[in-house]
Amino acid sequence: MARAASRQQALELLVHRSVYALREADPYAWGIPRLAGRSKSALIEILTDEYGDERVERMHSVLFAAALLAAGLDGGYDASVDAVPAITLASFNAISMFGLNRRLRGALVGHLAAFEMTSTIPSRLYSDGFQRLGFDDSVARYFDVHVEAGFARERSACRDLAGSLAEDDPGSVGDIMFGASVFLSLDDRQSAHLLSSWADGHSSLRSDARKTTELDPITVREPAGS
Repeated sequence: MARAASRQQALELLVHRSVYALREADPYAWGIPRLAGRSKSALIEILTDEYGDERVERMHSVLFAAALLAAGLDGGYDASVDAVPAITLASFNAISMFGLNRRLRGALVGHLAAFEMTSTIPSRLYSDGFQRLGFDDSVARYFDVHVEAGFARERSACRDLAGSLAEDDPGSVGDIMFGASVFLSLDDRQSAHLLSSWADGHSSLRSDARKTTELDPITVREPAGS
C-alpha cells in the first residue's frame, strides 16, 4: 500500500477492511461482562477509545464510514458482505465466536491484544499509501487515529489486558495464546489472498459489480533491510 498499490487495489483494501471496521469494537464488547478486575478495566479503557471517548465523530466505525464515502464507496453497515471472500468473513467471525462464548474469553483477549500490538506500523503505512494515491484526507484519517493511539494502546493491550488476565487466571494463558494465534493466522491468510490476487492481475473480491477485474499487477517487494 505505501509503495506499490494502485488506486483500485487501495479501494479493494477498504472494502475488505469494512467488514470489521464498520463494526469496530462491537464483538470485543461482549468480553466486558465476562472479565473482572484489572483485565475488565483495561478492556473498557481500550473500547472507550474505540468508541470515540464520548465524541461520536471520533468513533472508529464512524471514521471508517466517512473514509468509504470519501473514497466513493458504499458506507452502509453490510454493503460489502457479499463482495468479500470467505477468508475476510472468517477474520470477523472469529471475534464474534470468541465474544459469544464465555469459555473463550481468554481467546477474545488474546485476539484483541494481538490486533492492537500489530496495528500501529501497518496503519502508518496504509495512511502513507492513501496519501500517495491522492485520496481525500478523511480516508487516511481513519488510519492516522490508530497511529496516534499507537504504542500506549499496544502496552495497554499486552500488559494491562492480556497480562493481568494471565496473572489473575493462569488457566487462561493457553486460550490467550490461542486467540492471538488465530488472529495472526487469519490475517496472514487474508493478506496472502489479496497479494496473490493482485500479483495475478485480478480482483481480490467476489463481486464484479465494482468493476475491479481490470487491475495492473502489483510487485510485492521485501522491506528494506530484511
